[in-house]
Order: sequence, then C-alpha cells, then structure tokens
Amino acid sequence: MENPPTTSRHARRRAQTRKLLIESASRLVLERGYESISIQDITDLADLGRGTFYIHFKDKEDAVWAAFQDQFQQLEQYAHQKLDRQMPQVEYYGLLNMFEHAARNRDIYRVMFGSQGSSRLAIRAQDFLVDVFLYDIRNAPPDTERGFNLPHEFEAQLLAGMLSRLFYWWLETDNGYSAEQMATMTYKVLYRKMPPARSG
Repeated sequence: MENPPTTSRHARRRAQTRKLLIESASRLVLERGYESISIQDITDLADLGRGTFYIHFKDKEDAVWAAFQDQFQQLEQYAHQKLDRQMPQVEYYGLLNMFEHAARNRDIYRVMFGSQGSSRLAIRAQDFLVDVFLYDIRNAPPDTERGFNLPHEFEAQLLAGMLSRLFYWWLETDNGYSAEQMATMTYKVLYRKMPPARSG
C-alpha cells in the first residue's frame, strides 16, 4: 500500500494561493509604494476574490509584511549562523551584515523604513530588529571592558530605533556612503573605538 502524501491537495492549493497573494503584494508595493495600493489591487493582480484574501491575511499591512518577512529572517539566520559571539569586536560585523543586507535589498528597506512605507510597517520592522538585538545581547560575552550593564530590553530598543532611523536617512538621501562606511561610523559612535581591520 502506498504511503499517503505528506500534504493534502487542499493544503497545497491553499499554500499556492497565499504565495500568489504575497507575490502580488510585493510587486505592487515595490512599484507604487505602500500607500498607493489597496487590497483590491492585490486581488486583481492575483486574479482572486477579496474573500480569498481575508482567508490568508487580516489587512493590507499583514500581506505586505508577509511579502518581506523572509528577507528579514534571512538576515537574522545569517547573523546567528555565521557570526561567532566570541570573536573580537563581533558587534562591528553584526552592523556590517545589517547595512550590507540593506544595500542588497534597498527597495525592500525603503518600503519598511522609508517614504514608500507606513508607520505601522516601520514599527513591525523595528520590533523584528529588537528581537534580533535581544538575541545577540543575551548571547554575547559579559561586558567587562566598560564596567557596567544595561537592561537588555533598553539596549535592544535603543539600537533598533537608531538603526531604523539610519536606514531611512541612508536610503532616502544622496549621501554616497557605502555599507562599510555606515557600519564603521555607527560602530565608532556606539563603542568609541576603531572597528577591527578587515583583511583584503
């Protein structure tokens, strides 16, 4: 007797429909900006009904966030897998990773943090950054060099707010700074010392 499929036809169809809505939301918001699109625009592009949309998402913000959530999760996964918390000045490499990710995904970051997005999307993105920083802070070696400890939540909120504002300024203005320059300047402000020298 053959083994039954791991997922039912209904589940596969549901997943395909959700993916189509997410792709439509992503395409539209990158083309027009968040405020210029509606749920009707998303369902029209996906050739689906509004009722189908509400089976998967509660509102436009929910659909747009789902469209970009994978990108932010990739950023988090890379940081957790590739950065050794014990390496000297690991904080610099964490900042560099974030700015390089923003440079590679400039359009997405402008929707999340810039003029093409919304305050509600920015808050969701900031909450995500808070979670990333909380993980890093809680898994970092004890801070013996500076001789003081701060509440983890306070430090994570401060860093997330600072980074979100920097992303907005960096991506929305013609300042000419590279990801490495942004990481270096941010590191100097936060830690009052030079970042590690990069080989090559």
